[in-house]
Amino acid sequence: MNAHFTPKPRPYSVAQLAERWGCSEGLVYKLIRSGDLQCFRPGALIRISAAEVERYECQASNENIPSSDSTKASQSSGGRTPARGRSVAVIDSPRKIGPPPRQRRQSAGKSATVHRGPWAD
Repeated sequence: MNAHFTPKPRPYSVAQLAERWGCSEGLVYKLIRSGDLQCFRPGALIRISAAEVERYECQASNENIPSSDSTKASQSSGGRTPARGRSVAVIDSPRKIGPPPRQRRQSAGKSATVHRGPWAD
């Protein structure tokens, strides 16, 4: 019986994935924390399955493909769309400012009194 056994690709460590993508390990950790990249933890280690890496790479490449609706915000029209997941400042919102810094105590105009004692002749 000749059964063909195809081994599953090994999961990536954070360092291996960062090297594959040419980015920092911090970015990989950020993607994991945000939930964009799923991982599993054998003990204290963090591993990302090859299938999950492929899923994320396909998702990222699909987001970079412009759709037919992208002419509304093209560079020629001067429009801009905010990046996904980024906050946008609202111009008309009232700015919240904290309390002013506390004032320092003013001296009464006199310098401090120094008592030298009998040994300071």
